[in-house]
Amino acid sequence: MKIEGERIVLRPLVPSDFSKIVKWTKDPEVGHYMDDDGSPETLEDCEEWHRNLRSNRHNQRLIITTLEGYPIGDIELDHIAWRNGDAELRIRIGEGDYRGRGYGTESVTTLLAYAFGEMNLSRIYLRVASDNFAAIRCYEKAGFRKEGKLVRSEQNGRMQRKIYLMRILKEEFNRLYTTAIAV
Repeated sequence: MKIEGERIVLRPLVPSDFSKIVKWTKDPEVGHYMDDDGSPETLEDCEEWHRNLRSNRHNQRLIITTLEGYPIGDIELDHIAWRNGDAELRIRIGEGDYRGRGYGTESVTTLLAYAFGEMNLSRIYLRVASDNFAAIRCYEKAGFRKEGKLVRSEQNGRMQRKIYLMRILKEEFNRLYTTAIAV
């Protein structure tokens, strides 16, 4: 499976991507806003992690590349509930030179089109830190709307972090992108 956008390609993860996954997982700038998504922190852990991902029918994790094939990040649908048609979206643009340039928004909208079309899902949701302004802007441009808020205590029990819950429905996405194409 390969899903193409205008400037990006979403493709399955392969072993040659392992070093990038480890690099992005260890990058404090990337990890600051990411919950522990189970990504491996060493190359030794990658093989088993990848094997588990491939056998999990409730998860689709893809590498984001430029059209030339250069990996710049990863995106996933997790907790896919096939009966309900729900899934949780996560994305990270691991390569700093590609942040803030629209690659995240294009990756999200490309995956949404696939999720609502080919996978026949009906609702995609996500969690995002309230101070992650770039991600919130990306999600809102893709059509996501805030649906709620959680307050989490950090490990020390004193610091609190606000998390927005956001979602987009298939009908909203189709209306938004059908209108955009027609204009």
